[in-house]
Amino acid sequence: MDYNGQLKSQDQDVIDIGQYIRILKRRKWSIVFITFVFIGLAILYIIKATPIYQASAKIQADPIQPNATAQDQYVMNSMVFLFYETQYEIIQSRKVAETVVDKLNLVERYKLELAEAKANDEDGSIVKDIKDFIKSLIQNDEQAENANSQEISDAQLRTILAQGIQAGLIVEGGTQSQIINISYQHEAPQLAADVVNAISESYIQFGLEARLSQIKDTAEWLSEQLEELRQTLQVSEDKLRDFRLSQNLMDTEQQQRIANTQLQTLNTELVKAQTELSQAKELYTQITQVESSGGDYRSLGPVLQSNTIRDLVREESTLSRKVQELSERYGEKHPKMIAARSDLASAQANLDREAAKIVESIKKDYRSAQAQEQNVRRLISETREGLQSYQGDSFELTRLEREVENNRRIYESFLGKLMEADVSGDYDASNIRVIDSATVPEFPVKPRSALVLAASIIFGSFFGVVFAFARELMGNVFRTPDQLEQELNLPSLGVTPLVKKKKGAVAPEMQYLADQRSTFAEAINTIRTGLMFSNIDNPPKSILITSTNGSEGKTTLAINLAVALSQMDKTLLIEMDLRKPAVGKDLGIKTDMGLSDLLSGKTDANVFHQVEGAPNLSVITCGTIPPNPMELISSKRFANLLQSLRERFTHIVIDSPPTLPVSDSCVLAKMVDATIIAVKAEETKISMAKETITRLNKVNANITGVVLTQASPQKMSYYGEHYYQESYYGVEPAKS
Repeated sequence: MDYNGQLKSQDQDVIDIGQYIRILKRRKWSIVFITFVFIGLAILYIIKATPIYQASAKIQADPIQPNATAQDQYVMNSMVFLFYETQYEIIQSRKVAETVVDKLNLVERYKLELAEAKANDEDGSIVKDIKDFIKSLIQNDEQAENANSQEISDAQLRTILAQGIQAGLIVEGGTQSQIINISYQHEAPQLAADVVNAISESYIQFGLEARLSQIKDTAEWLSEQLEELRQTLQVSEDKLRDFRLSQNLMDTEQQQRIANTQLQTLNTELVKAQTELSQAKELYTQITQVESSGGDYRSLGPVLQSNTIRDLVREESTLSRKVQELSERYGEKHPKMIAARSDLASAQANLDREAAKIVESIKKDYRSAQAQEQNVRRLISETREGLQSYQGDSFELTRLEREVENNRRIYESFLGKLMEADVSGDYDASNIRVIDSATVPEFPVKPRSALVLAASIIFGSFFGVVFAFARELMGNVFRTPDQLEQELNLPSLGVTPLVKKKKGAVAPEMQYLADQRSTFAEAINTIRTGLMFSNIDNPPKSILITSTNGSEGKTTLAINLAVALSQMDKTLLIEMDLRKPAVGKDLGIKTDMGLSDLLSGKTDANVFHQVEGAPNLSVITCGTIPPNPMELISSKRFANLLQSLRERFTHIVIDSPPTLPVSDSCVLAKMVDATIIAVKAEETKISMAKETITRLNKVNANITGVVLTQASPQKMSYYGEHYYQESYYGVEPAKS
């Protein structure tokens, strides 16, 4: 990679903070608007919200009960988490809440507040609580109003008030410091404090009553269970005694030892039998392989090891040599030769018979080894069955002994607990006491105005920024020339400003002809200069203008660039968008004959047209829209025409169709010296532009550069670009 390439790669790796700042500046009013919406909602909440007061009390709860045994203490210490979870449930229970309702006489207070509310046409705090609670349960305003208007019994009222207390109760702490925090929130500060203190008292009283009841119930239960456990122990002892007598366990144990000895011996014999079987099987396998392949038994190792076989082999060898010698001396029909062959055949027959005997002996040994191994396995199985029977008796004895021991342990444990239970002990001793009672709160805990406002500003700003960047990312379009070069890795030839079409105003296609000192004309001149300097030694002669899709300003660019080039030398503008032609219409050329008619042979007339104000510019329009544009473009006649035009004109500008919808531009790109891609600002998708370049590269098109079209000067300034911002050649600066 060259030095410039390295610098480019380094620039891509560096985070452009300025770009993010420009995005925030560009979207600042959206951010401000979203932030103020959040602030407004926060202020509305603060104004409408009812002040809520919170009263709190601290209670110390020791998991270890007074007068608890050492074993109970150990159990409680190991289950301290479960203990506090249980206490939380007790504090928030319906029974404790109903006790609080009774202690504070909330039913009567409700009735008094209801009477005052009817007289004053307003609701007290308790009356409002009940109405709101009923509404939350019913989830229907009309039904809730009907329920509130109806007469409610004292029992129902007591239940509703208790449920309301449960809903507003907050219980925290425990496990670490043994301190439980009890809090209650209400719009009436005095009532909040009264409820918390009443809950503390009710909770302590509940614990004492529960403990007393538990101790009494435990003692009664232990007494009942102890007799059952004694009877169970007696029954298990009787079963153990009877089993020992009936099974003669001494003889069983001796038989078990004998069976174990026999099993060990048989296992040793099994190993020996398996070894012999393995050896015999190996020889048997060799025999079967020889038989299946049609080989000679004499090749087997056991056969070759036989002395008889060896003697017969030597005899065969001697006779074979004799036959060879006689064959060389006398010939095949000589009597000595015939006799020698007869002796050789007899020796070979003897050798085969002896080998067959050895093979048969090996097969017999293999079958014998199989039978021996199976017999040993059978004896082992029988011995194991007998041993299991002996072991079953032993297991049953062990089970009965274990059963007696467990029953005795349980009985003794229950007996100890009953003896340790101190039914006459101090039941008033509690493991729970109040550390701090609740006081009347002076300041509300809800709403926290400063926190709500701060949170609204933070969240409003955050979501505003997220919205700003989301709008940028979701666009995925081109906005600046630098972005073109970064994303497409192609040079940016320039930018054409957006020209709004107004009634009576100059059309974008005629901007250069109308005013060569305008911003638009200067932009076209910049593009022309970049094009000429793309290859200063050999400037492109034929230039193709294409785009990704339609309506991206390619035709406007082609017309104005052709006009600009015509100021330098003879220039030809060819309308090659044979599907949706626009050049002739934009230039006001009225003719029915054009390029398609010339290529199809319909006319030989002059199809060149002149443009007023551009004497060096000639135009060839589309003519009749053909049914087969691709066939005309790919024809040899068009190639020859283009070559002849190269000789007549210094510059040839071709307005081609968009690249993605049709492949016409890809065919044309192979025939020209340079290709320029028009990309519409803030509309052309980056992915589609990359796909366009990919298609053109596949046909080896010479892509000279990219032009950003229809760019708003005001918006460009937001991106840090300064195109068209300075007064130059009489051009007025853009107004933001």
